[in-house]
Amino acid sequence: MEKILLPVGCVTCYFVRHGERIDHIDDTWAQRAQTPYDPPLTNDGHMQAQRTGALIHTLEQNAASSTQRTEYLVLTSPFLRCVQTSEELCRGFHRQHTQMHSSLNTEWQVAVEPGLCEVMSENYFAEPVPDSLIDQRISDIASKKVCGNMAYDTTYTQVKQELPTYPENFQDMMARFVGTLDYTTSRQIDEILAQADVEAGVRKVVVMVTHGAGVGSLLWATTRQPGAHTVPYCCLTQAQIVARTSQPLSMFGTTRIPAYQWTVNYRAYSEHLPNL
Repeated sequence: MEKILLPVGCVTCYFVRHGERIDHIDDTWAQRAQTPYDPPLTNDGHMQAQRTGALIHTLEQNAASSTQRTEYLVLTSPFLRCVQTSEELCRGFHRQHTQMHSSLNTEWQVAVEPGLCEVMSENYFAEPVPDSLIDQRISDIASKKVCGNMAYDTTYTQVKQELPTYPENFQDMMARFVGTLDYTTSRQIDEILAQADVEAGVRKVVVMVTHGAGVGSLLWATTRQPGAHTVPYCCLTQAQIVARTSQPLSMFGTTRIPAYQWTVNYRAYSEHLPNL
């Protein structure tokens, strides 16, 4: 199939699993919680995310060019542990920026993307998670209850507007993540092309904050290597776009074959978290 080459690095994605969740260290938390399906991070989870944000800053210093303007967008699953992770990623990025006196753009925007949510498996959830979780999380971010260090991107259009149908099987989950990555990437490229006549050298960076199964699916979409991947808390994958097929995008959720080719430099990397 013919491929359309794209400038390497015009779109860079970072895939991050959320940090440590409270119910994995406190067996009684779910019994006391009003929303047992939506646990927050532990203290260690917050620290893990800050360290991963600092690592993103380091990688961005190596990748960014003085002639390019970089735009950062965080897309997060609507689950609280992912939104909290997003906030701490930005905090760690800013802290590293201050310490290094770097010239990187520190303005991050954030948006909720339901396509990045947890797999809706009966093994994880006894009943469907309400779609109201999406609007609640958008409201929380807009009102600065969480992610107060980022502006909500009101121009972002969600790839999916609702949570997956419950129960969701593994194949449908993989197709959902492939579709979310493909459609998100296409929009970023369209925005770059739309700005080409106005401002040259725009570089898009998308940080996708999701769950373990989601990172595994995104690794498949960018490496085309099947099999289980070890996906620790707050591990990081860096992927840069290389090319896309000449075929139009498939209807969302109908294929597990990605439309883009990527260069992956880190795969579920966690060596920056030796003591967490």
